[in-house]
Amino acid sequence: MQLVLDNLNDSAGLLGARRVFRVPRTLPANLRTLDAAHWQLHPALYDADTLLALRDARLDENDREIALAGGVARLNASIGWQRMSDREDAAALLRMAKDSVMPRVRLLLSVMPDHDTAGFAAWFADFAPHAPTEDGTLLRACKLYGREPHFQRNLDAVWNAGWLPVVFTADPRAVLAQAVERQSAVVFRHAASVADLDAMHADAALDVSRWVASSPQYLLPVDASRRASLSVRPPVSDDTTRNALLARFDEIDLIATDHVAHGSTTGPGLQSQHHFLPALLTLAESLGVPAQAVLGRASSRPAMLFGQDPTDWAVALVSTDSPHGGVMRGIDAERDPFSAASFKPRVMAIVHGDTLWPTRHLIDSFNPE
Repeated sequence: MQLVLDNLNDSAGLLGARRVFRVPRTLPANLRTLDAAHWQLHPALYDADTLLALRDARLDENDREIALAGGVARLNASIGWQRMSDREDAAALLRMAKDSVMPRVRLLLSVMPDHDTAGFAAWFADFAPHAPTEDGTLLRACKLYGREPHFQRNLDAVWNAGWLPVVFTADPRAVLAQAVERQSAVVFRHAASVADLDAMHADAALDVSRWVASSPQYLLPVDASRRASLSVRPPVSDDTTRNALLARFDEIDLIATDHVAHGSTTGPGLQSQHHFLPALLTLAESLGVPAQAVLGRASSRPAMLFGQDPTDWAVALVSTDSPHGGVMRGIDAERDPFSAASFKPRVMAIVHGDTLWPTRHLIDSFNPE
Protein backbone atom coordinates (compact mmCIF):
# COMPACT_ATOMS: atom_id res chain seq x y z
CA MET A 1 0.00 0.00 0.00
CA GLN A 2 0.97 3.65 -0.37
CA LEU A 3 0.69 6.30 2.30
CA VAL A 4 0.81 10.11 2.14
CA LEU A 5 2.19 12.12 5.06
CA ASP A 6 0.20 15.35 5.38
CA ASN A 7 1.28 18.54 7.15
CA LEU A 8 4.79 17.26 7.84
CA ASN A 9 7.19 19.96 9.02
CA ASP A 10 10.60 19.01 7.63
CA SER A 11 12.47 22.28 8.06
CA ALA A 12 15.83 20.48 7.98
CA GLY A 13 15.01 18.79 4.68
CA LEU A 14 15.73 15.28 5.95
CA LEU A 15 13.14 13.77 3.59
CA GLY A 16 13.47 16.27 0.77
CA ALA A 17 10.20 16.68 -1.14
CA ARG A 18 9.08 13.08 -0.67
CA ARG A 19 5.73 12.65 1.06
CA VAL A 20 4.36 9.46 -0.56
CA PHE A 21 5.75 6.16 0.72
CA ARG A 22 5.35 2.44 0.33
CA VAL A 23 4.30 0.68 3.54
CA PRO A 24 5.35 -2.98 3.88
CA ARG A 25 3.74 -3.60 7.27
CA THR A 26 0.18 -3.92 8.51
CA LEU A 27 -1.86 -0.73 8.77
CA PRO A 28 -5.62 -0.33 8.21
CA ALA A 29 -6.46 -1.22 4.60
CA ASN A 30 -8.42 2.01 4.05
CA LEU A 31 -5.65 4.27 5.36
CA ARG A 32 -4.32 6.59 2.66
CA THR A 33 -3.03 9.62 4.56
CA LEU A 34 -1.53 10.34 7.96
CA ASP A 35 -1.61 13.74 9.63
CA ALA A 36 2.00 14.30 10.68
CA ALA A 37 1.58 17.88 11.84
CA HIS A 38 2.82 17.08 15.34
CA TRP A 39 5.64 14.76 14.34
CA GLN A 40 9.33 15.60 14.50
CA LEU A 41 12.03 14.26 12.19
CA HIS A 42 15.42 13.03 13.38
CA PRO A 43 18.16 10.91 11.82
CA ALA A 44 17.52 7.26 12.63
CA LEU A 45 20.07 5.69 14.97
CA TYR A 46 22.94 3.23 14.63
CA ASP A 47 23.08 1.04 17.74
CA ALA A 48 26.69 -0.11 17.76
CA ASP A 49 26.45 -2.60 20.65
CA THR A 50 23.77 -5.30 20.82
CA LEU A 51 23.53 -9.02 21.53
CA LEU A 52 20.77 -10.80 19.62
CA ALA A 53 19.87 -14.47 19.67
CA LEU A 54 19.74 -14.84 15.85
CA ARG A 55 18.56 -18.43 16.17
CA ASP A 56 18.77 -20.27 12.84
CA ALA A 57 20.51 -17.14 11.56
CA ARG A 58 17.25 -15.18 11.59
CA LEU A 59 16.29 -11.87 13.14
CA ASP A 60 13.38 -12.48 15.50
CA GLU A 61 10.34 -10.36 14.64
CA ASN A 62 10.17 -9.09 18.22
CA ASP A 63 13.76 -7.88 17.91
CA ARG A 64 12.82 -6.05 14.72
CA GLU A 65 9.88 -4.38 16.51
CA ILE A 66 12.16 -3.38 19.39
CA ALA A 67 14.72 -1.79 17.07
CA LEU A 68 12.08 0.15 15.14
CA ALA A 69 10.47 1.42 18.36
CA GLY A 70 13.88 2.72 19.42
CA GLY A 71 14.46 4.53 16.13
CA VAL A 72 17.25 2.11 15.22
CA ALA A 73 17.86 1.61 11.50
CA ARG A 74 21.31 0.03 11.84
CA LEU A 75 22.84 -2.15 14.52
CA ASN A 76 25.93 -4.16 15.31
CA ALA A 77 24.99 -7.67 16.42
CA SER A 78 27.62 -9.45 18.52
CA ILE A 79 28.44 -12.92 17.20
CA GLY A 80 30.44 -15.37 19.27
CA TRP A 81 33.54 -16.46 17.39
CA GLN A 82 32.49 -20.09 17.66
CA ARG A 83 29.51 -19.38 15.40
CA MET A 84 31.77 -17.85 12.78
CA SER A 85 34.07 -20.86 12.99
CA ASP A 86 31.14 -23.07 11.92
CA ARG A 87 31.09 -22.67 8.13
CA GLU A 88 27.40 -23.45 7.71
CA ASP A 89 26.28 -21.17 10.53
CA ALA A 90 28.65 -18.41 9.41
CA ALA A 91 27.37 -18.54 5.83
CA ALA A 92 23.77 -18.34 7.02
CA LEU A 93 24.53 -15.42 9.35
CA LEU A 94 26.32 -13.53 6.59
CA ARG A 95 23.41 -14.07 4.18
CA MET A 96 20.92 -12.87 6.77
CA ALA A 97 22.93 -9.75 7.57
CA LYS A 98 23.62 -8.94 3.92
CA ASP A 99 19.90 -9.19 3.08
CA SER A 100 18.74 -7.23 6.13
CA VAL A 101 17.05 -3.90 5.50
CA MET A 102 15.23 -2.56 8.53
CA PRO A 103 17.14 -2.68 10.68
CA ARG A 104 20.36 -3.20 8.75
CA VAL A 105 22.35 -5.81 10.69
CA ARG A 106 26.14 -5.83 10.79
CA LEU A 107 28.01 -8.65 12.48
CA LEU A 108 30.54 -7.85 15.22
CA LEU A 109 32.80 -10.73 16.26
CA SER A 110 32.87 -11.33 20.01
CA VAL A 111 35.00 -13.35 22.43
CA MET A 112 32.38 -13.86 25.12
CA PRO A 113 33.73 -14.62 28.61
CA ASP A 114 30.98 -17.12 29.42
CA HIS A 115 32.16 -19.36 26.56
CA ASP A 116 35.50 -20.96 25.70
CA THR A 117 38.11 -18.32 24.86
CA ALA A 118 41.28 -20.43 24.75
CA GLY A 119 41.09 -21.29 21.07
CA PHE A 120 40.23 -17.86 19.72
CA ALA A 121 43.71 -16.48 18.99
CA ALA A 122 44.82 -19.46 16.89
CA TRP A 123 41.51 -19.61 15.03
CA PHE A 124 41.48 -15.86 14.41
CA ALA A 125 45.04 -15.84 13.04
CA ASP A 126 43.83 -18.15 10.26
CA PHE A 127 40.43 -16.50 9.83
CA ALA A 128 41.29 -12.78 9.74
CA PRO A 129 43.38 -12.67 6.52
CA HIS A 130 40.51 -14.15 4.53
CA ALA A 131 37.52 -12.86 6.51
CA PRO A 132 34.59 -11.74 4.33
CA THR A 133 34.65 -8.09 5.38
CA GLU A 134 34.67 -6.39 1.98
CA ASP A 135 31.02 -5.31 1.96
CA GLY A 136 30.90 -4.29 5.63
CA THR A 137 28.47 -7.04 6.63
CA LEU A 138 31.13 -8.48 8.92
CA LEU A 139 33.00 -5.66 10.64
CA ARG A 140 36.78 -5.61 11.03
CA ALA A 141 36.31 -5.28 14.77
CA CYS A 142 36.02 -7.63 17.74
CA LYS A 143 34.55 -7.32 21.23
CA LEU A 144 36.87 -8.43 24.03
CA TYR A 145 36.38 -8.74 27.78
CA GLY A 146 39.15 -8.04 30.27
CA ARG A 147 37.83 -10.56 32.78
CA GLU A 148 38.30 -13.59 30.51
CA PRO A 149 41.52 -15.55 31.19
CA HIS A 150 43.05 -15.19 27.71
CA PHE A 151 42.27 -11.51 27.24
CA GLN A 152 45.83 -10.34 26.59
CA ARG A 153 46.56 -13.02 24.01
CA ASN A 154 43.26 -12.36 22.28
CA LEU A 155 43.78 -8.59 22.31
CA ASP A 156 47.19 -9.07 20.69
CA ALA A 157 45.64 -11.31 18.03
CA VAL A 158 43.05 -8.68 17.12
CA TRP A 159 45.62 -5.90 16.91
CA ASN A 160 48.09 -8.09 15.00
CA ALA A 161 45.43 -8.66 12.33
CA GLY A 162 44.82 -4.93 11.98
CA TRP A 163 41.32 -5.20 13.42
CA LEU A 164 39.71 -2.84 15.92
CA PRO A 165 39.35 -4.11 19.52
CA VAL A 166 36.14 -3.06 21.27
CA VAL A 167 37.05 -3.57 24.91
CA PHE A 168 35.31 -3.82 28.27
CA THR A 169 38.00 -3.93 30.94
CA ALA A 170 38.57 -2.89 34.53
CA ASP A 171 42.00 -1.55 33.54
CA PRO A 172 41.63 0.78 30.54
CA ARG A 173 44.96 2.44 31.33
CA ALA A 174 46.89 -0.78 30.66
CA VAL A 175 45.12 -1.31 27.35
CA LEU A 176 45.63 2.32 26.41
CA ALA A 177 49.37 2.06 27.08
CA GLN A 178 49.54 -0.85 24.64
CA ALA A 179 47.49 1.03 22.05
CA VAL A 180 49.93 3.93 22.29
CA GLU A 181 52.93 1.62 21.93
CA ARG A 182 51.39 -0.08 18.90
CA GLN A 183 49.90 3.15 17.48
CA SER A 184 46.65 1.23 17.09
CA ALA A 185 43.06 2.28 17.74
CA VAL A 186 40.88 1.02 20.57
CA VAL A 187 37.25 1.42 21.63
CA PHE A 188 36.41 1.41 25.34
CA ARG A 189 32.90 0.28 26.29
CA HIS A 190 30.82 1.18 29.32
CA ALA A 191 31.95 4.57 30.61
CA ALA A 192 29.75 4.61 33.71
CA SER A 193 31.55 7.10 35.96
CA VAL A 194 34.09 9.89 36.07
CA ALA A 195 36.68 7.34 37.19
CA ASP A 196 36.04 5.42 33.98
CA LEU A 197 36.52 8.57 31.91
CA ASP A 198 39.75 9.37 33.74
CA ALA A 199 41.13 5.93 32.91
CA MET A 200 39.93 5.86 29.31
CA HIS A 201 41.23 9.36 28.63
CA ALA A 202 44.51 8.96 30.53
CA ASP A 203 47.40 10.77 28.85
CA ALA A 204 44.95 12.61 26.62
CA ALA A 205 47.78 14.39 24.80
CA LEU A 206 49.09 11.11 23.38
CA ASP A 207 48.53 10.61 19.66
CA VAL A 208 46.34 7.52 19.61
CA SER A 209 42.85 6.88 18.28
CA ARG A 210 40.59 6.04 21.21
CA TRP A 211 36.82 5.99 21.37
CA VAL A 212 34.82 6.06 24.59
CA ALA A 213 31.31 4.61 24.67
CA SER A 214 28.53 4.80 27.24
CA SER A 215 24.90 3.66 27.44
CA PRO A 216 21.54 5.23 28.37
CA GLN A 217 21.35 3.52 31.78
CA TYR A 218 24.46 5.43 32.88
CA LEU A 219 23.29 8.78 31.48
CA LEU A 220 19.62 8.97 32.46
CA PRO A 221 17.85 8.59 35.82
CA VAL A 222 16.94 5.06 36.83
CA ASP A 223 14.54 4.60 39.74
CA ALA A 224 16.43 3.51 42.87
CA SER A 225 14.29 0.42 43.46
CA ARG A 226 14.68 -0.65 39.84
CA ARG A 227 18.41 0.12 39.93
CA ALA A 228 18.93 -2.24 42.85
CA SER A 229 17.30 -5.13 41.01
CA LEU A 230 19.17 -4.82 37.71
CA SER A 231 21.92 -7.29 36.84
CA VAL A 232 24.41 -5.58 34.56
CA ARG A 233 28.14 -4.90 34.31
CA PRO A 234 29.10 -2.28 35.30
CA PRO A 235 26.22 -1.72 37.72
CA VAL A 236 23.93 1.28 37.28
CA SER A 237 25.21 4.01 39.59
CA ASP A 238 23.40 6.50 41.78
CA ASP A 239 22.35 10.01 40.77
CA THR A 240 25.50 11.64 42.16
CA THR A 241 27.74 9.45 40.01
CA ARG A 242 25.52 9.99 36.98
CA ASN A 243 25.48 13.77 37.35
CA ALA A 244 29.27 13.86 37.63
CA LEU A 245 29.51 11.79 34.44
CA LEU A 246 27.10 14.12 32.62
CA ALA A 247 29.25 17.11 33.58
CA ARG A 248 31.88 15.60 31.28
CA PHE A 249 29.49 14.48 28.55
CA ASP A 250 31.74 15.95 25.84
CA GLU A 251 34.30 13.22 26.61
CA ILE A 252 31.86 10.49 25.54
CA ASP A 253 32.23 9.68 21.84
CA LEU A 254 29.59 7.00 21.32
CA ILE A 255 26.29 5.99 22.91
CA ALA A 256 25.00 2.45 22.36
CA THR A 257 22.41 0.44 24.24
CA ASP A 258 24.38 -2.75 25.00
CA HIS A 259 20.95 -4.32 24.48
CA VAL A 260 20.79 -8.02 25.40
CA ALA A 261 17.86 -9.55 23.53
CA HIS A 262 15.51 -12.12 25.02
CA GLY A 263 17.05 -15.58 24.79
CA SER A 264 20.53 -14.39 23.82
CA THR A 265 22.16 -15.06 27.20
CA THR A 266 21.38 -16.19 30.72
CA GLY A 267 24.01 -13.81 32.10
CA PRO A 268 23.79 -10.14 33.08
CA GLY A 269 22.47 -7.52 30.71
CA LEU A 270 19.72 -4.99 30.09
CA GLN A 271 17.09 -4.41 27.43
CA SER A 272 16.63 -0.77 26.51
CA GLN A 273 16.84 -0.55 22.73
CA HIS A 274 13.09 0.17 22.43
CA HIS A 275 13.72 3.37 24.44
CA PHE A 276 16.85 4.46 22.54
CA LEU A 277 15.83 7.52 20.50
CA PRO A 278 13.25 8.75 23.05
CA ALA A 279 15.89 8.40 25.77
CA LEU A 280 18.47 10.39 23.82
CA LEU A 281 15.99 13.15 22.99
CA THR A 282 15.15 13.34 26.69
CA LEU A 283 18.86 13.44 27.53
CA ALA A 284 19.47 16.31 25.09
CA GLU A 285 16.62 18.27 26.67
CA SER A 286 17.96 17.70 30.17
CA LEU A 287 21.45 18.79 29.11
CA GLY A 288 20.07 21.87 27.36
CA VAL A 289 21.84 21.06 24.09
CA PRO A 290 20.57 20.61 20.51
CA ALA A 291 19.24 17.12 19.85
CA GLN A 292 21.95 16.39 17.29
CA ALA A 293 24.67 16.99 19.89
CA VAL A 294 23.44 13.80 21.55
CA LEU A 295 21.97 11.88 18.60
CA GLY A 296 25.20 12.18 16.62
CA ARG A 297 26.88 9.94 19.17
CA ALA A 298 24.44 7.20 18.17
CA SER A 299 24.21 7.88 14.43
CA SER A 300 26.95 9.67 12.50
CA ARG A 301 29.81 8.84 14.90
CA PRO A 302 29.36 5.04 14.94
CA ALA A 303 28.95 5.19 11.16
CA MET A 304 32.26 7.05 10.97
CA LEU A 305 33.94 4.42 13.14
CA PHE A 306 32.49 1.23 11.67
CA GLY A 307 31.93 2.34 8.08
CA GLN A 308 29.39 4.47 6.28
CA ASP A 309 27.02 3.32 3.55
CA PRO A 310 24.88 6.11 2.04
CA THR A 311 22.12 3.61 1.29
CA ASP A 312 21.65 3.10 5.05
CA TRP A 313 20.38 6.66 5.54
CA ALA A 314 17.04 6.66 7.33
CA VAL A 315 14.84 9.12 9.18
CA ALA A 316 12.81 8.54 12.35
CA LEU A 317 9.37 10.13 12.70
CA VAL A 318 8.70 10.99 16.34
CA SER A 319 5.52 12.01 18.14
CA THR A 320 5.47 13.73 21.51
CA ASP A 321 1.73 13.49 22.06
CA SER A 322 1.02 9.80 21.47
CA PRO A 323 -0.25 7.69 24.39
CA HIS A 324 2.18 5.52 26.28
CA GLY A 325 2.22 2.00 24.93
CA GLY A 326 2.06 -1.19 26.92
CA VAL A 327 4.77 -3.77 27.40
CA MET A 328 6.87 -4.30 24.28
CA ARG A 329 6.87 -7.89 23.12
CA GLY A 330 10.30 -9.47 23.55
CA ILE A 331 11.23 -7.28 26.52
CA ASP A 332 11.83 -8.92 29.90
CA ALA A 333 10.56 -6.45 32.51
CA GLU A 334 13.32 -7.37 34.96
CA ARG A 335 15.95 -6.36 32.38
CA ASP A 336 14.38 -3.02 31.40
CA PRO A 337 16.03 -0.11 33.28
CA PHE A 338 13.23 2.30 32.37
CA SER A 339 9.44 2.21 32.64
CA ALA A 340 7.08 2.62 29.69
CA ALA A 341 6.29 6.15 30.90
CA SER A 342 9.92 7.25 31.34
CA PHE A 343 10.04 9.19 28.07
CA LYS A 344 7.45 11.36 26.33
CA PRO A 345 8.62 10.95 22.70
CA ARG A 346 7.46 7.91 20.73
CA VAL A 347 8.98 6.73 17.45
CA MET A 348 6.04 6.22 15.07
CA ALA A 349 7.86 5.17 11.91
CA ILE A 350 11.22 5.01 10.18
CA VAL A 351 11.57 6.13 6.57
CA HIS A 352 14.22 4.41 4.47
CA GLY A 353 14.31 5.38 0.80
CA ASP A 354 10.73 5.32 -0.47
CA THR A 355 9.54 2.96 2.27
CA LEU A 356 7.87 3.89 5.55
CA TRP A 357 8.22 1.26 8.27
CA PRO A 358 5.52 1.71 10.95
CA THR A 359 6.57 0.95 14.50
CA ARG A 360 4.47 -0.94 17.00
CA HIS A 361 3.46 2.44 18.48
CA LEU A 362 1.85 3.51 15.19
CA ILE A 363 0.26 0.13 14.48
CA ASP A 364 -1.21 -0.07 17.98
CA SER A 365 -2.59 3.48 17.74
CA PHE A 366 -5.17 2.13 15.29
CA ASN A 367 -6.00 -0.80 17.56
CA PRO A 368 -6.03 0.59 21.12
CA GLU A 369 -6.65 -1.99 23.80
